[in-house]
Amino acid sequence: MASVRSIASAKSPDRLLTRRLGRVSSTITPLPPKKLSLTKTTPITLTTIKRRKSSRMSSKKTLTTSITSPGRLDSFPTIQNTSDNNKELINRMASTTLNELPPIRPSSRISNTNSTISSTPTLRNESESTLDTTQTEEPQNGLRSSVNTNDTVTSSSSSLSRKSSTQDIQFSIDSLAVIRTVGTGTFGRVQLVLHRETNTYYALKVMCIKRIVESKQVEHVRNEKKVLTTTDHPFLVRLQWTAHNNTLLYLLLEYLPGGELFQMLRKSEKFDPKTAVFYASEVLLALDYLHRLDILYRDLKPENIILDSEGHIRLVDFGFAKETKERTYTLCGTVDYLAPEVIQNRGHHKASDWWAFGILIFEMLAGIPPFYDTDQFQIYQKILSGKIEFPRHFDYAAKQVIRKLLQIDQNQRLGSARDGGEEIKREQWFVGVSWGDVYDRKVEPPVKPEVKSPGDTTNFDPYDECDMKTMPQAARYEVQLFKDF
Repeated sequence: MASVRSIASAKSPDRLLTRRLGRVSSTITPLPPKKLSLTKTTPITLTTIKRRKSSRMSSKKTLTTSITSPGRLDSFPTIQNTSDNNKELINRMASTTLNELPPIRPSSRISNTNSTISSTPTLRNESESTLDTTQTEEPQNGLRSSVNTNDTVTSSSSSLSRKSSTQDIQFSIDSLAVIRTVGTGTFGRVQLVLHRETNTYYALKVMCIKRIVESKQVEHVRNEKKVLTTTDHPFLVRLQWTAHNNTLLYLLLEYLPGGELFQMLRKSEKFDPKTAVFYASEVLLALDYLHRLDILYRDLKPENIILDSEGHIRLVDFGFAKETKERTYTLCGTVDYLAPEVIQNRGHHKASDWWAFGILIFEMLAGIPPFYDTDQFQIYQKILSGKIEFPRHFDYAAKQVIRKLLQIDQNQRLGSARDGGEEIKREQWFVGVSWGDVYDRKVEPPVKPEVKSPGDTTNFDPYDECDMKTMPQAARYEVQLFKDF
């Protein structure tokens, strides 16, 4: 579907969302400035991947598609009318995403802070995602500890200055009983664990050092820990403890049993304006906080927004986050949410997060992203064209804030001014929002997740279990890369 004209005539959002194309991480050479011709190109054929939700580690299907150019965009470099130039663009802009595809983007929190591209949602039989949790789940045999006991474990508590009841708790791998997997990714998985001493549930992110090094994602993983240890905000996931041995890295995070915002959106197809404003308000405060610390998030999407037991959000998966005051040139993020300057490698900063924020608002209200397509290259073209077609049910205020956030010129984009998020708060769409109450979590969530117990996992997809002790041991120099982890 090239555009959305009427929500009534659009394809089922349920089906569309299962095919959102992937997550990208690559460093590329900027494209030479060229005008875009209005003449159709000779169709070219390329092979890409359909992404499927749920486990997002599921099988890949090959899709063959013909591509033509979008409308005119004189002020930005795009494509000429020859097949060779189109192929050159693909090689420069998306070669990694087409040639070195890792497994499908995981549904939960491992979220491939690593892969050159990860894929999104596949629809899953609803009966599969429902587990009986009327009783406390017992640790699984063989998964009680993910550590090879022959290895020495080096650990450190979170250095956050926040007042937390966990500050005096002593963590160790042996003190954590693995319950089940709640997310998977290229490097490892996220496991629900029970701290035996306090009878408290946490999410343990376990990553294979060798796979991280082989994927050249060392900096991203180290950045993730750095960001998590320096942030403290009600709408950001909290890091409790880290550790590593000769094989694995461990991040112990608070467990959020409410599940992904994506899952909620999939079930309801789209949100009403009041619900969308609620979630957007909490996300806005989280992004604005990160930006005040000069941290770019760079992977905003419904899959990375997790709900706690009360229905408030947390941003998770900081694998692409980066602290910098300068523009950065890494092509990373999820294809549907990439800003034009990211695709064109013109250098991007905080304004790219606000572009993704505009995409998020649109997707919450419509059920699909504004530049959705089954073909990755077509998505790039639509993003560069900047043409947005709104469903009929969008009100004026929603259209205005989205248009301003999806401004092609990042210097003119809403949120790019010095006051950043404050500028966005003044938009008509947010009229009536009490930002102090939002920050204090006093605004009642529109939906309260069904959570039967602190260790309930029914809001997460089921996964095959794997004993992480079987991961290949890293070389000494590879372990040294994470000596301060």
